[in-house]
Amino acid sequence: MRPSDLLRHHHVKSAQDKIFFNLPFWFAAGIAAVVSVLYNMLFKICEEWALHNSQSSLILITAPLAVLASFLIGHFFSKEALGSGIPQVLAAAEMSPSDHPFLRKLLGLRMLIAKIAGSSLCVLGGGVTGREGPTLQVSAAIFYQLSKLWPKRFPKPQLPSMILAGGAAGLASAFNTPLGGIVFAIEEMSKSHISLIRTAVFQAVIIAGILAQLFLGNYLYLGDARFQSYTWHALYQTAAIAALIGVAGSFFAESLFRVTSWRSKKSFWVKVLLTLIFGALLSLTIYLCGPSTVGAGKSVMVSLLENPNTPADVTLPAARVFGNFFTYIGGVIGGVFAPALASGATLGQFLAQSFGFEYVKLMIMVGMVAFLTGITRTPFTSFVLVLEMTDSHEIILYLMLSSIIANVTARLVSSKSFYEQVAHGILQQNAPELLEKKH
Repeated sequence: MRPSDLLRHHHVKSAQDKIFFNLPFWFAAGIAAVVSVLYNMLFKICEEWALHNSQSSLILITAPLAVLASFLIGHFFSKEALGSGIPQVLAAAEMSPSDHPFLRKLLGLRMLIAKIAGSSLCVLGGGVTGREGPTLQVSAAIFYQLSKLWPKRFPKPQLPSMILAGGAAGLASAFNTPLGGIVFAIEEMSKSHISLIRTAVFQAVIIAGILAQLFLGNYLYLGDARFQSYTWHALYQTAAIAALIGVAGSFFAESLFRVTSWRSKKSFWVKVLLTLIFGALLSLTIYLCGPSTVGAGKSVMVSLLENPNTPADVTLPAARVFGNFFTYIGGVIGGVFAPALASGATLGQFLAQSFGFEYVKLMIMVGMVAFLTGITRTPFTSFVLVLEMTDSHEIILYLMLSSIIANVTARLVSSKSFYEQVAHGILQQNAPELLEKKH
C-alpha cells in the first residue's frame, strides 16, 4: 500500500477528523490554563497584601473604596463582568445554540480584562470575594473567542460545547479539581444541554488541569486533611449539621439574590450610594469580627482543618458570612464560591462545638459541602470538589450524605439555586425570546 493510499484509508481519515474536531478544545484549554494561572498569581498577591494589612486600621478605609472601585470598573468598562461569573456562563450556554449577539459582550475581551482587574482590586482592598466563579467566565470567554477566530479551513467547533468546556476547564484549573470540573459541567451547566457533553469537554478539563499543575505544582487546594474512622454517631451528627447549614446556605443565597435584584433597578447614583453604605458595613464587620473577615477564606479553612478543636467563636462565622454578603451586594466583580466554602467551614466548627459533637473536623468538611450545596444546588459537584481539595476519600460517604441532606433542606427556603435565578435574570433582560421558546 502506498503512503497516499494509507492517508485515504477510512480509519486514518476518521482519526484525522477526530483530531481536527478536538483541536480547538485543546488549544483553548491550554490558553485558559495559562490565563488561569496568571490570574491566580495576581489574585494571590492582592489577597496576601490585604491579609498582611488586615489588622491595620487602614483596611477599614480601603475596604469600602475597593468595593466601590470594583463596581465602577464593571459599570463603566464592562457591565457583563459584574457579579460571580457562573450565572453568566449558564446564560451563555443558553444563548450559544443560536449564537446570540449578546454573547459578544457576555464573553468578550473587555469583560475578561474587567473580570480579572475588578476582582483583584476588590480583594486587594479587603473585599471578601473569590476568583473561582470569575475564572469560569474568563475561561468560557477564551473558548468563545477562539471558536470565533478558528481558521475556516478546519471544522468549525460547536459553540455550545466550547462554552460548556470552557466553564468546566475554568473550575478545574481554579481549584485543581478535574473531576469537579467534569461533574459541574454535567450537573449544572448541562441541565438543558446534556447532549452536548462530549469527550472534547472532558479533554479540555484534563488539559487545563494538567497545565495548571505544571505551573503551580500538584497541590491540594486545602492541603492534605487526614481523618480517623468514625462510629455511627458521626451519621446523625452529619445529618444535623448538613440540614442546618443547607438551610443557612439557601437563605444566604436567596438574600443575595433579592438584595442585588432590588439594587439593580436603582439609578447609577443611588447604586453608588448603596455601594458606599454596603462597603461601610463591610468595614464595620471587619472592625467587629476581626481580620479573619478579609480575603476569600482559604487561609481560614486551612487553619480550621489543622486546628479543628480551637475554641469556636461566633464572630468567625459571622465574619465570613456577613463579609461576603456585604461585599457582593455592593455590586462588585467577584464570586461567592470559595467564600461559601469558608462560611460553611466556620459554621460547621461553631455548631459542632456548640452541640458538643465529638467529630469537629468532620463537621467542618460537612459544613463546607452543605453551605455550597445550599447556594448552588449541585450536591455532587459540592462533595466532589471538597473531596478533591483535601484528598479525604475516607470520608466520602459522609460528604455524599451531607450534600444530599443539604440539597433537600435548602428547598425549604427556595426551589431554585442562586446561580439559576441570576442566569434567568440575565436572559430575561438580554435575550427574552429564548425564555419564550422554552415555555
